[in-house]
Amino acid sequence: MTDQANMSQGEREMRRAFRIREQAFIEVRILTDSEYAAVLESRALQQPSAFGNHARLVSLENRFQEAFTLLGNASLPVRECLSALNEKLSLLFEEQPERQAVMTRLTSGDAATCEIGATGLRFDHDVHIEEGSKVFLQVLLTADRHYLETAAVVRRTPPPLNESVDGRYGVAAEFVGFSEAESELLIKHLFQRESESLRMRRLSMDD
Repeated sequence: MTDQANMSQGEREMRRAFRIREQAFIEVRILTDSEYAAVLESRALQQPSAFGNHARLVSLENRFQEAFTLLGNASLPVRECLSALNEKLSLLFEEQPERQAVMTRLTSGDAATCEIGATGLRFDHDVHIEEGSKVFLQVLLTADRHYLETAAVVRRTPPPLNESVDGRYGVAAEFVGFSEAESELLIKHLFQRESESLRMRRLSMDD
């Protein structure tokens, strides 16, 4: 994990503002005011809700990774035990029926280009969503199946990203109730994806 305590304010802002374009499966559910309030409350309290346990699982994974990092000087058997436990937790996370059902549903549609950062998502939708609408987003990035789900508020309706596809509307939404753990894991993913993309471009130029 990145040591945020040693970063300047400018570095933190740069990390949060960083965005990439990525292929993703996206599902959108428009929320009523009461549903929106319930989602934010369940996420803040790290409690299960009708929208799943994803926030709780991400928080658990983040806490484990931080603890594991602090045990850098622990004995080898301790580190191996914790590593195996982490692998077991990850496997249980991936295989839970709720998550598998979401993955199956998302990948039954078509992936399209989106623009994603730690604070929000720009994507195309087949229905025009009014600015100010409250939504629940489930997003699966195709490159390495990084998955996130969160409440969001639609801030504007820019031109579609996938202009070659007819009947689509651009949507720019700001994440709401996104935990620090979820935000940091997403930022880490974005930088890793950009680093990998740059590496592949360099290799193609060398050929």
